[in-house]
Amino acid sequence: MRWFILFMLFLGAIINFADKSIIGLAAIQIKDEFQLSYAQWGLVGSSYYWLYPVTGIFGAAWADRIGAKKVMGFLMLTWAVLQVGVLAITALPLLILYRLLLGAFEGPYSPIAYNHADKWFPPKLRGFANSVVVAGGTVGAMIVAPLLVALITLLGWKMAFATLGAASVVWFCLFQFFTKERPEGEVVLKKKTASKAERLKIKDFLVLLTKPSALFTTLAYFSAYILVVWFSVWLPIYLVESVKMSSAQMGYSVAVIGIVSVLIYVGISMLSDFMFKKSQNWRVSRIYIIAASMVLGAVLLLSLTIFQQPMWVVVAMCLAKGLTYTILPIGPTIMINEWPERGALMTSILTSFGNLAGIVAPVITGWIIGLAGANKIAGYNLSIVFMGGIVLVFGILFALFVKPSSEKNMKPQVNDVDNRKRPDVKYS
Repeated sequence: MRWFILFMLFLGAIINFADKSIIGLAAIQIKDEFQLSYAQWGLVGSSYYWLYPVTGIFGAAWADRIGAKKVMGFLMLTWAVLQVGVLAITALPLLILYRLLLGAFEGPYSPIAYNHADKWFPPKLRGFANSVVVAGGTVGAMIVAPLLVALITLLGWKMAFATLGAASVVWFCLFQFFTKERPEGEVVLKKKTASKAERLKIKDFLVLLTKPSALFTTLAYFSAYILVVWFSVWLPIYLVESVKMSSAQMGYSVAVIGIVSVLIYVGISMLSDFMFKKSQNWRVSRIYIIAASMVLGAVLLLSLTIFQQPMWVVVAMCLAKGLTYTILPIGPTIMINEWPERGALMTSILTSFGNLAGIVAPVITGWIIGLAGANKIAGYNLSIVFMGGIVLVFGILFALFVKPSSEKNMKPQVNDVDNRKRPDVKYS
C-alpha cells in the first residue's frame, strides 16, 4: 500500500507542477494574444503565489485534523474546475484571476503530500520518499514539457490546459477509492498524541519557528524555490530568446534538464538516507551533504553568465537544478522532526514561506530583464546572478546554523509516533 500511495503522490505532484508550469511553455502564445509586456508577464507569474503561502498553511492544518485523503481529493477537483475554466479567459485580468485561484488551491498539496509520505515510510526511507514526491514536480514542470508543447501546438493553449483538468479527475478517483489514510495501528497512536498537539500555544509555536534549525532550513528552502519559480516561469523564454533555441529544441532541453536533475537529487537523497541509517548523525547525513550540494549548484548556475554555449547551458542547468533541489525533499524531513505530531503544519510553514519566492521572483526577474532593454542576454544574466547569489548565501548559512535535535530521533519518546519501532504500526 505504501508504494502505491507514494506512486499516487508522485502522479499528483506531476499534475500540480504541470498545472503551474504549462503557462510558461505557452508564454509566447499568451503574450502575443494579450499583447503583454515583460513586466505584465512577470505579474501573471507572480499572481499564482499571492495566496499560495496562506492557503498552504491552512490547508495543511486542515489535513492534520480531518485527513490527507479528503483534503487532497477536494483540491484535485478544484484544479479540474479551474483548468477547464481557462476556456473562458479573454483578457489579462481574467488570466491573473485564474492564476490566483489555481495557486490558492494548489498551495496545500506539497506539504500534505510530504507529511503523508512521511506517515507511511520509516525514518530511514523518508528522504527517498520525499524525493520521489519532489521528482513528480520536476516531471510535471519539465520532463513532460515536449508533450505539453505538442498539446499546445495541436490544440491551442486553452484546450491544453483543459486536458490537465481531466487528468485531475482521474487522479481523484484512483486516490479516493484505492488508498488508505494511514498505516494500520497509527489511528490509535494518533489519539494518544492529539492532546499534546492541541495544547501547544501559538507563542510556543512561533518560538519554535525562530529556532536556528527551523529558521535556516526555511531560508534555504526559500532560496531554492526562487530557482524553482524561475525554471517554471522563465526558463522556456530564456532558452528561446537568450540561447536562441527553437520551440522544439526548447521543449526537449527542458525535458533533459528535468530528467537529469531528478536522477541527481533522488540519488543524493538516497545517499542522505544511507548516511543517516549508518550514523544517525543529522549534521553529516542531512545538513552537510545538502549544503554542499546547494553551494556547488549555485556556482554552476553562476557559470552561465560566463559560458553561454547551448550545450553548456543545458549541462549546467541539469547539474545546478539537481544539486540545488536536494533541499526540497530533505527540508520537510527536518521540519517534521521539530514537531512530529503536526508534521503537515510544520511542512506547510516551510513550503509556504518558500513559495513567497513565487510572489517576488517573477516580478523581480521581469523588472531586471526590462531594465536591460534590447540586451536581453544581459537581463537574463543579471537574473541568474540574483538567483545564484541567494542560493549560495543561504546554503552556507544552512550548513553553519541548522542543528536538528538528533536525540529526539534516536531515543523513544512517549508521544513520538514517527520515531519509535512500534509493532502495531505496519508500513504495508
